[in-house]
Amino acid sequence: MAVQIPAPKLPAELPAAHALIESLSSELQRARWQIDALKKELYGASSDRVANNEPVVSEQNLLGLFDASYEAVATENVVTSDEEPKESVAEKGRPVRRSVPQSLDTVVRRIEPADKICPLCGEERCEIGCERCERIEYIPAKLIREEIVRPKLACKKCPEAGVVIAPVPPAVVEKGRYGAGLITQVVLAKYDEHQPLDRQSKHFQRLGVSIPRQTLSDLVEKAADLLQPVVTLMKQELLVGNYVQVDETPVRVLDPEIKGQSTQGYLWVLGRPHGNVVFEFHPGRGREFAEKLIGDFKGILQRDGYGVYGAIAKDRPDIISAGCLAHGRRKFIDAQADEPVHSVHVLRLIRRLYALERVARDENLRPEDRLLLRQSHAPPIWTELKEYLDKVGPKALPQSPFAKAVRYAHSEWATWQTYLQDGRVEIDNNLTENAIRPTALGRKNWLFIGHPKAGWRSAVIYSIITSCRRHSIDPWSYMADALLGIASATNHTLGQWTPSAWAARNITSAVKEPVA
Repeated sequence: MAVQIPAPKLPAELPAAHALIESLSSELQRARWQIDALKKELYGASSDRVANNEPVVSEQNLLGLFDASYEAVATENVVTSDEEPKESVAEKGRPVRRSVPQSLDTVVRRIEPADKICPLCGEERCEIGCERCERIEYIPAKLIREEIVRPKLACKKCPEAGVVIAPVPPAVVEKGRYGAGLITQVVLAKYDEHQPLDRQSKHFQRLGVSIPRQTLSDLVEKAADLLQPVVTLMKQELLVGNYVQVDETPVRVLDPEIKGQSTQGYLWVLGRPHGNVVFEFHPGRGREFAEKLIGDFKGILQRDGYGVYGAIAKDRPDIISAGCLAHGRRKFIDAQADEPVHSVHVLRLIRRLYALERVARDENLRPEDRLLLRQSHAPPIWTELKEYLDKVGPKALPQSPFAKAVRYAHSEWATWQTYLQDGRVEIDNNLTENAIRPTALGRKNWLFIGHPKAGWRSAVIYSIITSCRRHSIDPWSYMADALLGIASATNHTLGQWTPSAWAARNITSAVKEPVA
């Protein structure tokens, strides 16, 4: 008997197979995108460059954006004096040797020849010239024991006049044995030079003085406690204005209630371009902490794409959101591997917008003049960018990096345009991100904050250091002076010790750029 072979069911199963293949293919593509993003985050360059490290747009193309006056400014900066420009390392093929800074203390070391007697006549040789060379030498820092002597004075003829004695000079710690200079060094070594306290304790041991780590921690806490009212005053001054920038960054915290692991905390940042910067430590990243940061602020709030700020602005009509174009630009940079042609074209348009900002910065334009420059040249670029995104965006795969970048641009488009209405507003939030950068370097060294209650100390000290940098003053000079002044200040005189007020009184203490 013949065996009947059942009819194949393959044609009926083809649609399901095709759907499965498409689903697996999409999942594989998403996995590849995620792997590429993780590789870039771990190993990739952080600069905003397009593929193959080529600039987004050449300088010659930028000159066509501006009027003749701005072209003159751009070309004027090429050669600013009659001196010949110094050749770069690449042009000469060898490193350029810089001169030793003349501001350094000079120690002359004279080396006499061993043979001073003439072998022919026996007379002593006379000096006919000398050769000089320079070296930069290092002398290790040292601790000193400062002994304060206060003589008592009295009149021999008039005992009824009494005895006079100079008052005890102010001290950071009452009856303490550590001076303001040492405390300032400990604070800045940890938060500005990123040296953990345990490492500093070993350093002081090598200098001959034993200062336990816990003592150093107490000194840091005392300094932060004195500086806290100044930071509070700085925040009040920021919130009184009508334009601020905000951001936040994570930091690990040791919690004694959670054994064997650290928890996540956040340093929140509030600042204004070319003004003070204030940090606050909070245990989370929720809306309640953002509201604590901005308080009753009214005006323009510039932030990245974090949704909490947008939700607050939606509920508070007195807050106007300003976006950060740099965040959008980074998303298109990340999308280059997916859509190199479209991404590079978008980046070229964004670079033209930044070229306008560079002209305004190089000319040091006032806010009203910068606004005029923007409104004269930026709108056509924004229009071209919008039309291009509307054209190519729908053609990209929905979950691709390029499509996500386009969706982000559409969601932030209105906030990106805020800078076109006010010349004070920056095109991005990079100044605040730059203020956060020292905290990222620091936590790679000291790893975590030792206790949730200690987070405020880091916030206070970072506020002071970053604000000093903003006002071009040396943090060490400011803090060594301010710690003593704040200790004896009143509510009426406390305002004299903000970095901006201190800078106005001590303009000679500006930070000097190091010599390369």
